[in-house]
Amino acid sequence: MRMHWGSSWVTAGLTMVVFGASVSLAVAAPPASDAEAANAPEDYRELASVKAFEQLRAAIDEQFEMVLADAKTEREVWGGMRALLRILAMSADTSLDANPKAPHFARMDTQIRKVGGDNPDAEYDHVSLDNEWDYVIRGNIGTVRHVGFTILGGRKAGRSSAIGYLNEQTLGANEDGDFEIYLTKTPVDHPNWIDTTDGISSILVRQYIGDRDEEVEATYDIEVVGRAPYEDIPYSTDAEVAARITGMEYGFRFMTTMHRTILPEMFDSPNQFVRSTSSDFGADISSNDNLYMLAAYQVGEDEALIIETDPLDVRYWNLAVESRWHETVDYLQRRTHRSLDDVVVDPDGKLRFVLAHGKTPHPNWLDTGGYNEGFLTFRWVGERDSVTALPTVIRVPRSAVEETLADRMGAASGAALGAARGDRLAGGKAAPAGR
Repeated sequence: MRMHWGSSWVTAGLTMVVFGASVSLAVAAPPASDAEAANAPEDYRELASVKAFEQLRAAIDEQFEMVLADAKTEREVWGGMRALLRILAMSADTSLDANPKAPHFARMDTQIRKVGGDNPDAEYDHVSLDNEWDYVIRGNIGTVRHVGFTILGGRKAGRSSAIGYLNEQTLGANEDGDFEIYLTKTPVDHPNWIDTTDGISSILVRQYIGDRDEEVEATYDIEVVGRAPYEDIPYSTDAEVAARITGMEYGFRFMTTMHRTILPEMFDSPNQFVRSTSSDFGADISSNDNLYMLAAYQVGEDEALIIETDPLDVRYWNLAVESRWHETVDYLQRRTHRSLDDVVVDPDGKLRFVLAHGKTPHPNWLDTGGYNEGFLTFRWVGERDSVTALPTVIRVPRSAVEETLADRMGAASGAALGAARGDRLAGGKAAPAGR
């Protein structure tokens, strides 16, 4: 079945055909003025915004077919349909609604929407900018474990490179936590001045959170330098709206094809981790501070994966479970993620997780969300270039989890496993499965 989009004005109302279902909205057709009659709708098809919208419609149809082609199960199909719409919504929030003349930070994730392989124990904000203007950011650093500002230059060949990066250690916040960042083409006597002479396109802000009940999120706003509140700004143009729709299409295509472009070969060797950094992925989609360890996982309904690693001495880390479409599944209600503040270290000093379809005996259990295949992503903040052992994965029958864990911890009984449940990381505490 192909997806068809269409709409038409009728005397009784507006009829839309979406996903093959016809929906009628009871609205009256507006009377046509003389000017409108002289400019029939077909005369507007040469507008740049109309052509950009047509390209977006084509992209939606293409990605719809891609999900049908790449999905391995029915669950992946319906999960893929939902992921497409969530990514489309996020692209509208961050690109379509952007206004570089009067910028604002747009929250990329919601309590439900976690797409693009992001960290579910984090918040992401994005703002689109234009080199025609100069900007200043003012904010407060809060108390989150990590906050990073990635400032991206002009887009080249579809991708942007970083022209600046600041985090909680380099922002130079005062004793109250306040900071400023200047993004201008002329020098500013401030340590957080970023030269935008060669172009600026956007900023991506990441906040990594260990304990949502205890930590206070950073806050920040951006404004055009020298503009007074409510000062007149130029009206939007056809070209500007077209550019926003094109940006929305680009983001939609990029994020919906990540399973094809970001280490797809991992599915050829499932349950084996690889190491990466922003040098491998690009600054536009990864943090300069992060060491990433990633794997494609594969586990049957009657199986479990025991994941073992050595905990690194870093400012922050987390592990997230993602679907094939790089979406964190039901993260608000399911334990599909763990951070340093809600895990225990086993008595032998190892950090272990058990991934299965539902809860397992180990305190660091993780839920697949019903998917037999997907991705696992570790983020370690502060040890970007560390050469350390990769996590290992042991695939076992679900019925053998406790026995295997006891053997791995060098114990003949479940006593060590019981001790592990009470041996929490220093300063950490268990967090609820939701936000």
